[in-house]
Amino acid sequence: MSDVTSPAPRKRMSSLLRHHWLNLGLLVILVAVVVIAYLTVGSSDTSTASASRTATVSTGNVTSTVSGSGNLASSRSSSLSFGASGTVTAVKVKVGDKVKKNQILATIDTASAQRELASAKASLASAQASYDDLTEGQTSAEKEVDSLALESAQASVDSAKDAVTEALKQVKADKADGADAATLKKDREAVTSARSQLTSAKSQLAEKKVSVQQNQEGASDAEIAEAEVNIASAKVSVQDAQDALDATKLRAPFAGTVLTVGGEVGDSVSSGSSSSSSSSSSSSGASSGSTESSDTSSSSSSSSSAFITMASTSKMSVTASIAEADIGSVETGQEAEITLSASDETMTGTVSEISPEGTTSSNVVQYEVTITVTDPVDSARLGASVSVVITTGSAENVLVLQTSAITTTGDTSTVSLLKNGVATTTEVETGLEGSSTTEIKSGLSAGDEVQIPTTTTDSDSSSSNGVPGMGGGGGGFGGGGGMGGGPQ
Repeated sequence: MSDVTSPAPRKRMSSLLRHHWLNLGLLVILVAVVVIAYLTVGSSDTSTASASRTATVSTGNVTSTVSGSGNLASSRSSSLSFGASGTVTAVKVKVGDKVKKNQILATIDTASAQRELASAKASLASAQASYDDLTEGQTSAEKEVDSLALESAQASVDSAKDAVTEALKQVKADKADGADAATLKKDREAVTSARSQLTSAKSQLAEKKVSVQQNQEGASDAEIAEAEVNIASAKVSVQDAQDALDATKLRAPFAGTVLTVGGEVGDSVSSGSSSSSSSSSSSSGASSGSTESSDTSSSSSSSSSAFITMASTSKMSVTASIAEADIGSVETGQEAEITLSASDETMTGTVSEISPEGTTSSNVVQYEVTITVTDPVDSARLGASVSVVITTGSAENVLVLQTSAITTTGDTSTVSLLKNGVATTTEVETGLEGSSTTEIKSGLSAGDEVQIPTTTTDSDSSSSNGVPGMGGGGGGFGGGGGMGGGPQ
């Protein structure tokens, strides 16, 4: 037999050696990659942590705010009705119109009111004339009339006396002549009639004397007082009639915007209320509790105590809901910034009212705060959504520090003050806290460097040898058996 080695085993051994060195080379390369990656990532994390770990005390301003949201509403609104009854003759505005104070919005027929006013004025003139007659006394003409009337009454008495005397003489003469009974009876009747006329004349004379005496003395206090009452009553009637005439015109009590119109020309209205009947097409609206909505032409009627409703857009307010945790810092008089959600336009306002009672929704307590708008923009509309930021406090030219650098436990606040690279826990007195910075009243000086506390999370890191996700050691390659065994 020959000792020469067969070529096949030598080739198999050479192949195994090449695979071994190839695997070993790959292992070296991967270890190098892992080391480089570890050093790179570690260096980056260390650099980032160092950059965000400190804050510097500086001088500046701190502003504390709380926020909320709500809707614009009018601070003043009014429901207007006619003060008299009648038929509507004109409606001079429509929904959405802006009106001025005292502008006429609608009118009703004035004929009845004008008649009432004319009658009241006539009664006043009569009462005034009666009063003037009482207080001015007799004129010379009136005195002359009284004198003539007194003379006439006296003459009537004298004439009646003469008639009685003549009648008696006639009775006496007829008796002397022996006149018959019928003649004597007639004579006696003449005497009775003459005496009756004398009595009447004397009575009239007495009344005239009393009247003349009263005219000469003037009106009594009671008569003057009664005349004054009559004048006062007549004046009230005139004013009432004038008010009724004025009430036929519906005027705007203040400048504002028309919200609803509850009637039209031809409608009948009564004092303090209105009624209407109208047809609408593809309309939708509401008026003082009456609502219309239709897609086709229809007839509808409504009855309301208000003919027109309006609201002021120059005096607007917002009722915002403020969280229970923030309400303690809100006070009346504080300034607020109001932003229109639709346009981002801003307005200023002042806190005017804080509700003492909170409301709870989903276990969250909130309090309503009313802010009066001080400079409404032209685009502001009633009901618009707004956000509100109330300034609850401010401090100027004070020491400020990033709030995240301060640790507060109970009533004690501390910081990690860096001196020569060494952090020392230092107690500080804080003041106003803003959205990101806090006022430092004592314990630090401007320029001091403070370490910001960091939070370490281990859940995303690996403590195993090697790069995360690659397994430890050479587990990715298997043991020696991965290279194959001896000759098969």
